[in-house]
Amino acid sequence: MRAVKFCENNLRRTASEQAKETLRKEYSELVKVYETGCIRRCLRCRVKPFCQIQLQTIEAEDAEALVEKVVQYMNVKSCSVD
Repeated sequence: MRAVKFCENNLRRTASEQAKETLRKEYSELVKVYETGCIRRCLRCRVKPFCQIQLQTIEAEDAEALVEKVVQYMNVKSCSVD
């Protein structure tokens, strides 16, 4: 299980809140969801929803696409660890 961090500022400005709740409810066995202060991605913050897994920033056009990208990233990483 990996930590997925959402920037509080991005949550307020984009569709990240919806993505955060979807990951928290539907993918709790795959990820642990956290809200954190500024992730220092200021140019992206107001434009697109994004999150961070370890040092990897994942962004998308909307909440649904962000969830898909996070799940895909987690599946790829879990396959490479095995």
